[in-house]
This record gives sequence, C-alpha cells and structure tokens, in this order.
Amino acid sequence: MAATGAVAAAILPLASLAPTAQAAAGARAAGDKVAQPAAKPIEKSKTGSYIVLMEADPLARSVKQQDLNKAPANTKRKALKATHDRALKGARISTKARTTDFSNTLNGFAVRTDLKGAERLAKQAGVAAVMPDEMRQPQAIAADVARGKANPRALNALNDYLGLSGKRKAYASGLKGDGVLVGVIDTGIWPEQPMLADDGTFPAKPTFDETERSSCDFGNTAHKADDAPFTCNNKLVGARQFLDTYKANTGLTADEFDSARDESGHGTHTATTAAGNANVQSEIFGVKKDVVSGIAPRAQVIAYKALGDQGGYTSDLSAAIDQAVADGVDVINYSIGGGARVVSADTIAFLIAANVGVFSAVSAGNSGPGPKTVGGPSNVPWVTSVGATTFPRNYAGSIRLANGKVFKGTSVTKGTGVVPVIDGARAGLAGKANPGFCVEGSLDPAKVKGKIVLCERGFNGRVAKSSEVLRAGGAGMVLFNAVDVDTMFSDTFFVPTVMMDKTPGEEIRAWVNSQASPTAQLKNDGINTLGHYSPTVTYFSSRGETVPNGDIIKPDISAPGAQIMAGNTPSPVPGSQPAGQLWQAIAGTSMSSPVVAGMYALLKQANPDWSAAAAKSALMTSASQVARSNDRVSPATPFDTGSGFADLGRPANRGTAFQPGLVYDARFDDYRGFLCAEAPEAYSDPDTMCADLEAAGYPTTAANLNYASIGMEAVPGVQTVKRKVTNVSDSTIRVTANVQAPSGYSVSVSPSTLAVPPRGGTASFEVTVRNTGAAVGEWKFGSLTWIGSGYEVRSPIAVKGAAIAAPASVTGTGTSGTATVPVTVGQPGQYTATAHGLVGTTHNNVTIAQDPDQTYPSPDDGAGVVQVPFSLSGVDHARWKLQVPGDVDLDLYLRGPHGQIIAASTNGATDEQIDLDRPANGNYTMVVHGWAVGSTPMDVDLQSWLVPTTTGGSLSVTSGSPTTATPGTKVDVGLGWSGLAAGDTYLGTVSHAIGGTRVASTAVEVTS
Repeated sequence: MAATGAVAAAILPLASLAPTAQAAAGARAAGDKVAQPAAKPIEKSKTGSYIVLMEADPLARSVKQQDLNKAPANTKRKALKATHDRALKGARISTKARTTDFSNTLNGFAVRTDLKGAERLAKQAGVAAVMPDEMRQPQAIAADVARGKANPRALNALNDYLGLSGKRKAYASGLKGDGVLVGVIDTGIWPEQPMLADDGTFPAKPTFDETERSSCDFGNTAHKADDAPFTCNNKLVGARQFLDTYKANTGLTADEFDSARDESGHGTHTATTAAGNANVQSEIFGVKKDVVSGIAPRAQVIAYKALGDQGGYTSDLSAAIDQAVADGVDVINYSIGGGARVVSADTIAFLIAANVGVFSAVSAGNSGPGPKTVGGPSNVPWVTSVGATTFPRNYAGSIRLANGKVFKGTSVTKGTGVVPVIDGARAGLAGKANPGFCVEGSLDPAKVKGKIVLCERGFNGRVAKSSEVLRAGGAGMVLFNAVDVDTMFSDTFFVPTVMMDKTPGEEIRAWVNSQASPTAQLKNDGINTLGHYSPTVTYFSSRGETVPNGDIIKPDISAPGAQIMAGNTPSPVPGSQPAGQLWQAIAGTSMSSPVVAGMYALLKQANPDWSAAAAKSALMTSASQVARSNDRVSPATPFDTGSGFADLGRPANRGTAFQPGLVYDARFDDYRGFLCAEAPEAYSDPDTMCADLEAAGYPTTAANLNYASIGMEAVPGVQTVKRKVTNVSDSTIRVTANVQAPSGYSVSVSPSTLAVPPRGGTASFEVTVRNTGAAVGEWKFGSLTWIGSGYEVRSPIAVKGAAIAAPASVTGTGTSGTATVPVTVGQPGQYTATAHGLVGTTHNNVTIAQDPDQTYPSPDDGAGVVQVPFSLSGVDHARWKLQVPGDVDLDLYLRGPHGQIIAASTNGATDEQIDLDRPANGNYTMVVHGWAVGSTPMDVDLQSWLVPTTTGGSLSVTSGSPTTATPGTKVDVGLGWSGLAAGDTYLGTVSHAIGGTRVASTAVEVTS
C-alpha cells in the first residue's frame, strides 16, 4: 500500500554517509550545484508502526564505544531525543505513540501511527527517512530436547569436533573468551541455567547505564508468578528487555514474561551455545547426557530480550543493537531473520556496530534447500551469515515391528512397550483433513487410544503432531520425513517418538497397513555418532544466491546447527514443549550462528585490535572444505556453506583463523560504496554521494567490494574485479595465486605473486574471469588461494554467465534527439540492435472510489475497484503508469489472460508503474484499486504504452549494429528519433540479439 503524497525519503541521512572529508577532498569543485532526486514514497507498514531516522549522525559515528555512556555522550543523546520530540510535535503525533528511541547506532525512533501520520513525519525538518517497522523471527527449527542414556565418553562433543580442545589448540592455549563480552539478542534468558552460573573466577561485571531500563530485568512476579528475582553476576552480567513496540502492537500474554526472562528457550540456548560455562553436565528428564561447554566458556554474557512469542519488531531489535553497542559488547549473536532487504533498521544498526569494531554473527535462515533463500539481515556484507551443518552426534531411537524388523532413527523420549500401531491416514475423524500428517484436531481418539501413530512431515510442526497424538490418547509416534535427504531432529515430543527418513517410514506404513492387528515397540537407543553423515549441509539451511545483492556470496560460513545441546527454559509457553527441562538439543541456523559468535569471542581475545571485517575474513579464508550437500554425497557449494566449514585451527599455526596472515579488510566507506550499487535509495543524493566515493577511491559496485569471497552474478563474457589484502602478521608475506577455475571459465590473477609488507601492509590485485564455453544463466564455482610463507588464504569464486549486459532503460528529451545504450556482449556471434516505437501516451480515464476495507480483492470492492481491459498482440513492451498528487493512494494490479494477478504496484502515495517485456498475446485486465481516496470518488488518468514488435517507427538505431562480437565485446549503440509531438511522453525499446536470438531489451523513454 502507499503513502499519501511524495516526500524525500532517503533511508539514511547524507551527513551520516558522506565520504570522509579528507578522502573526498577535490571530488567536487566548490560551489557545484547538485540536482536532488525525485521524492520517494513511503512504504505502508503492515505492523501499524514506523521507524523514523533523523538526518543527524548517531552517536557511534563520533563517540568511541567505551564513551557512549559517559556524561558528554549522554548530553548529546538528550539533544538528539529532543529533535525526535520536535518531529513528533510538528507531525501532530503524541509522544506517547513513540515506542522506543535510538541514539547510538541509529538516530531516530519508532512510533505507532497511520500512513498519514508517517507522511507528516517525513516532512518534518531533520527527518531523513520513514520506513515500515517489520517483524522478524527466531531461526530455530523447533524446540528440540535431547533424551537418552548417559554416555560418559561423549564429553564436550561439539567443542572437540570443532577442534577447540586438545594439545596446542585454542583452550589449551588460554583462548576461552576471557575479557570478551558477548551480547545475545533473542527471546531472553533463563538466568538460573547452570551454564550461566558464576563460579567466582570471572572478572567484575561492567557498570551499565540504568537511566531508561534495568540492566538486570527479572522478578516481575505481578505479571507471571514464576518470574523469580535474580541478581546478575560476573558470568551473566546483564539482561535487558526490549519489547516496547511488541507490547504496544502485539501485547504480552499471561504466558510470556514481562522481563528479560525467557519463555521460549531459544535465547537461553543461543547464549549458552556461544558462551556458556565449560564442562557442565546436561540432564533431560532426569537422565544425564553430555558434558557440555559453550564455544567461548570464559566470555561474559549480556542478554537482550527483543523477541516475544509471536516474533519481534525491527524497532525493538534495532533498539537492542543500539543498546548493546553502548553497553560495550564485543560480539553480537543474532539468531533472527526475515525479509532480505539491504536497507532496514537492523541492517543499518549492524553497519554502525561493525564500524566501531563489534563482530556480528547472524543466522542465514531456515528456508532451504531451495536457492535464493538467505534472509535478512544476514544478506548484507557487514554481518557474518552462518549456514547450518550436521556433526557426528545422534540421539538415537528405533522401532521394532512384530515381524522382527528394526528401523533406526532419532529419539529423545522414552520408549514404549509392545503396543498396537496405526497409520495416521487411517485414524482420522470424519470430515477432518490430513490425518496422515497428524494435524491438530484430525485424529479420532477411538482409533488412536493406546497406539503408536505413524505421522508424515508437512502442514504443521513436528512437536504439534505429537501434541495431536497425545490429545487423541496415542501411546507414541513414528514421524518420517517427506524426503530421504532431510535432517532428522531430536525434538522434545509430547509422546514417545522416533523420527526417521522417508523410505523406512513408508516401509513401516506399508507393513502396518498390510496387517490385521499390527504391533510394535519404540526404544530409546542412547547416543551414537553418524560420522558418515557429517558434516553435511542441513536440509533446512538457507542457500544462495543472495537476494537482492547477487554479487555477494551468502552464507559466509557454516557451522554445526543440528542436535546442539545447550540451555532451555523450564517454563515454556504451554503447548510449545514439555515443561521443567533446563536443557535441549535444538536445530536451526539459530544454533549454528552462536557457534560462530563464540568463535568470534576467541578471535577477539587473541586479536583485540582486528576490525569486524578482518575477523570475518580470517574465519572465511581458513575454512575447511570437508562439508557435503544435504544428499550426504555431493560436495557442498559456496551457496550451501559459503567459504566452507568454520575451523579456527591451532592458535600457534600459520594459516589458521588465529593467524590468517592476509585478510580482506573493509571499513565504513567500502560498505557505503556497496550501497551505491545495491541500495542507492539509502542516500538523499545518490549521484553526488557515489561520485564522491569513487573520486575518493572506493568501489561503488558490489562485485568490487573488498570481500573475502568473489561473486559475479552476470558475467557478459569477461569481467574483472579488484581486491586488496592486508598483512596482519609481523613479517613480510610472499604468496602466489593458485586458481581452481569454475567449469567453462578461465581465471587470471594480476599480479599473480604478492609481497605484502608486515603489520598493516597491503597489496592489490585483479581477478579476470572469462567465459570459455559455460552456458549463460548457470552458476559455476571455483576458488582463488594465495599460497606462501606458510599461509593458504582461500576465497571461493561463484560466477554466472550473462548473454549480454545492457541497461534496463535509458531516457531522452526533445521532439528529436539522440541517446546511447552501452552494451557488453557475452556470447560470440553477430550482435544486432533493433528499435521498436516510439509510441505516445494512451490516456485511460477512470473514476475510482474508496474501497471500504482497503483490501483487494474482497467482497466489498464495489466502486473502489475499476477494471480496464487491454488486448495485447504483438507487443514488445507494455507499460502502465498512474500518478496522482496529494493525499490519494491508488494501487495497480494486473491480471493475465487466465485471470491470475501477474504483477502489482503498491508503492507509497500514487506513484505506480507496471512493465511487461514481450508479454504473451491475450486479454489482460488492469485493476485500479482505491486504497485511500476519501469520501468523494475522483477521476484519474491511467496512462499506458504498448510498444509493438514491429519496426519502422520514429526510433532508429544509428550506430553500433550489426557488430561481430566475441565474449566481452563492448558496443555503444546509438539511437535517434525525430518527428515527435511536443508535450508528451513516448516509449520505445531496443531489442538486443546475438546470432538472431533476442537476449535482452532496453526501454527508451523520451519526454518531448
């Protein structure tokens, strides 16, 4: 939906993102005037609240992290907040509608208001941007609790597997996180969890600011009786609550703690995984399990509860980041995700946090195994995106059928006796759907009571299936996957359960359904290892390519994220998991992220002066290549695991994450250049900003960001990118490039040898990738490794060939004129450019009223929806445009020949446009929707252009075509037009063909 009226809505203030003054000196002549861009509309919030960012810099841009809570900074903070008050007053919005303020990593506030209020705020002096407040979610797959027989040999299994314990390894070298503060932004924390106990040997906890909220927020028994008081100690040094917007918008239930206490278990698990105490005995249902340790057991922990039971708002989450930086954290774990925007409140807060040296680990997401599923904020380059793999740990279970066959799987529950067994698909209540999947309310107690029920994955959660079996009186459950390459989980089910792959599950079901009175027994088989499966990428772990910034490979790294034993809450929300357990073994990229956060704590202790990018580079370039895909056979690709499987190595050894030798460093200006390519809307004046950055020597393309991996999402035959390495050792490093070229490409590195001076010395190089026969549109993978002086510094390479690189659109003016279309040809053959059009504007006048419920389609649309038919035949390009000034908000929906909605434009205000390239012939319907019209219907002009596939119009190609091309050939296509009527907007296209096959099109818009 849309905003009423256009406003200048730059996401970030120009002042905050201006290049360093000294670096940009001479970039523009004094007195040069800069044209301001067209005003941008505001996106309507789906949550009922907005985030407002101010033009003035946040404090962390000018104040050192350690000084953010001192008196001078507090004075500046009050001044910033006074500007927030003035903006609210000017917009006629009560300060009581504000839910939270930011001042450290962001300068702004969150406010509950409607779209018109957001519009008024955007027009206030000092306001740089107004953006919707979004919801994000924790990235655990389920509440998975481990169960089985004690295994005294399985001590610190995860830490041992990661190579942290043993002779000359991290722990034996004294690297356990001492002196490092880890901030965990999550669902809160259970402070009495044994891994958070203070044994009296930790340093004194920091002194935190208590001005606006408690730094140890427990004991609100008035809201929930078991919220016991707790005094933070030298291990759990603090716990803050950031649910201001959540409380205002969603509201706390009686089952949620109104404090920093954790009712989910998710936050307790991530905190104890990253930095829980060493050598703590875990126990589930009274049975001793592993002896466990956090990855950085000597680090101190501060928790920030910014997620409620329904998720969390970016305003609350960003406020937590804001406070964490002020509290002095060294590392943040953020096992949270959502939509993959480049610019949102939390992505920008993390950018400022990185600028002051805070390392951040973020979950990649749990939307795999499909491509393009990495979520936000892990898609941005200044955080570390962590994918999930398995490791050799299995909480085992089995089912023994009456015919003697035994099928193995996973189990954390007790077993059963020999009891009847039934297929859930045959145990359904009349009229209820999907009983085979054991969805809520589907099973018939008369058929299920006392039996083991076979349930298939799908439709509802795994634990919810066990809850349904319990409701129907079942004795146990066999749960089987929908495919054989999925992860098997160790959930805390409400009934005895064994989980297994699809094939054995279907074999069991076939046998059960062939018997008159089948019986079986479930058994818990304790703990074993599945070494031949590990490390493999978990089925759920989100994969690349990265959206929308495809030149950046994500995830960055992978780490164990399945059956991870750590802390839990004994007081969960009823129905989510069994109560009373302080331990669990859950799965998700939520679990792999704190593994990396803990590793960062060890790296911070060893190298306290490293930048966040340097630490990230060290972890990436030293990663192991042992992981396999979720099929458990194929090698994992960079879109599965990023640079590989996280492996810190021995601190004394060269070539490890502790001693990487060379790093790919990046600072604030580098990331600002990245925004020029991937989010120019972040700037009030992107043309000037990006020109200044380029003049100062910073790359303004994503592919040239100084990143530890090399991605190229559209190689038109040949492409060259630049990188720079920095020496973090005390001696000169001499290395030679070793390349594994992606299949169908050649790769050259210039220079191919480097001699990098010690301690801060740098060396730059170029990597040129040339297509030698790879199909366009397919990703291929390789690597570049710098080898020498005892180091191996490896970067993955991911490239995708493009048939051509051409702009999507060009513009021109005048009744006659010229323009140029720059083209790079990516395939051999004869390149030709063909002109179509120009065609003038067709005006479609319609009368539109208010849609009462502002929802399309819905039964009350009436005059709030107008349908305009269009017959398309032989159309090269179709465009529809609707622009209405003032307080009117209209949206466009396009229905295709089969009646389905194939495109929509629901921008802020009424600034809508829909384009179709080479649409199929047929009858289309453009729907004008009256989202905010008011009480009086109004006449509006829906403009359209249908550019024909035929040639011979007023637009012509004057030069550059035809051209005999080889991959990488650059062509400047000249265009000309004449004879246009004055005072209109014309549209045409240039079709690009190679060897007679059309491969792309450029729209040409001329204002006459």
